[in-house]
Amino acid sequence: MKLVHGEKKSSLVAKIVVAAIFVPLIVGSFASGASAAVKSGDNCKRRDLFRLEKITNPKTKSVTWVRCMVSTGSSLHAEKPKFSYQRVALRQADYRTTTTKTEIRMDGSSTVYPLMAVAAKYFYSTTNGLGKISIGLSGTGGGFEKFCKGETDMSNASRAISTTEIAACAAKGITYTEVLVANDGLAVVVNPSNPLKCIKMTELKEMWKPATGTSGVGSAKTWGAAIAGNTLGDLKLYGAGSDSGTFDSFNTFVHAKSTTSRTDYQATENDNVTVQGVAADKTALGYYGLSYAIENASKNKALQLDKGAGCVEANNANVQNGTYAMSRPLYVYVKNTAKEIGNIKKFLTFYLDNAQRIGDDALFVPLTAAQVGVAKAKVASL
Repeated sequence: MKLVHGEKKSSLVAKIVVAAIFVPLIVGSFASGASAAVKSGDNCKRRDLFRLEKITNPKTKSVTWVRCMVSTGSSLHAEKPKFSYQRVALRQADYRTTTTKTEIRMDGSSTVYPLMAVAAKYFYSTTNGLGKISIGLSGTGGGFEKFCKGETDMSNASRAISTTEIAACAAKGITYTEVLVANDGLAVVVNPSNPLKCIKMTELKEMWKPATGTSGVGSAKTWGAAIAGNTLGDLKLYGAGSDSGTFDSFNTFVHAKSTTSRTDYQATENDNVTVQGVAADKTALGYYGLSYAIENASKNKALQLDKGAGCVEANNANVQNGTYAMSRPLYVYVKNTAKEIGNIKKFLTFYLDNAQRIGDDALFVPLTAAQVGVAKAKVASL
């Protein structure tokens, strides 16, 4: 249930340029979940992402509060989050009283977007509406382009900043701090009826490499052409579009070069297309973010990956410890001289204090305790 897990720089953004992710989640006390009167003007500002849901007291049958729940097909994952926004007492420290009214500008990776959107909503609530954060979806590369022009305060990224982007920021005198915010893995998925349980990275390379001397047409037409002895027949592939950070990551994992990929596959910025395509065809194979694979486990089967030392299951622990072949870090880059640097520090400290819960809610692989410690030190140095 996700709009994208890759980043599209053009048509996607035109459709869903994010205004601001600072909708109130509740009426009343966030930490305690106390009952409160529902105002007639309460609404969910982003109707494409959220739906308005009224919470009724089972005893009195009266509406006690409202919340903005994630809508099916939105860029957030779970239709039923693991816990209700209203009932979780997040660590608040002094956020309510010390955060001044502000609006932080963030853009970049739509892989990182769902995580930061959840964090931004929580932060907005715990600051009584003072900490507003606007989040755009220009893609990792598009976000860095804006960031290095000085148009944003923070840039979400599903990869590290490139040498070209480093030079662009330097040319504008923009210094920054890289902060690890989550772990992410890419899952390779097949139809549940597919008997295959594990695939070698070398076999994936055969599947996805273009034939020599072609304009991108794949070398392997059948499963047997990539996996010796496999008799499944015609090979049908699904994956991210070429403007996506997920596309870059997948091809870097498989080919050691982000631009090396066959072009005759179903490219999409909507992971639901891949889910549905793989679910409907036993000869299909696709890839997308691990969190989305976990959510859609009944429809698509995630394969174990073998990078030469044996098959490793696609799960959170193996992504965190780096044994899974397609694991990657996710970042935010902070402009060191941002006008709102004080509130940025408060937001990131809030996020890191609650990284486990926020990561669980957004269905991301959370940071380890050691990673949180390193990230907090970087934030403190801002």
